[in-house]
Amino acid sequence: MFKQTQLHQEFLDLEHHMRLLDRQLADALQRIRHGSSPDLVEKAKQDERHLLTELDRLMTRMRAIEGQLLQIQKSATRH
Repeated sequence: MFKQTQLHQEFLDLEHHMRLLDRQLADALQRIRHGSSPDLVEKAKQDERHLLTELDRLMTRMRAIEGQLLQIQKSATRH
């Protein structure tokens, strides 16, 4: 049960971080669309690439946690 609680908490933490990344991505996209100079637009594009990479890693971990929680549920229903 402790492992399940830890996984739930990690998942909640990741969801919180994902919302933060979403806001940062929205900001980067806004800067890409409305940047006042080519340098600022390029920086925003770099930020977007970095944030998308981080979001991909985060979502991969979230899927792994979901899988682990499903396995815990399945093993609990077998007993």
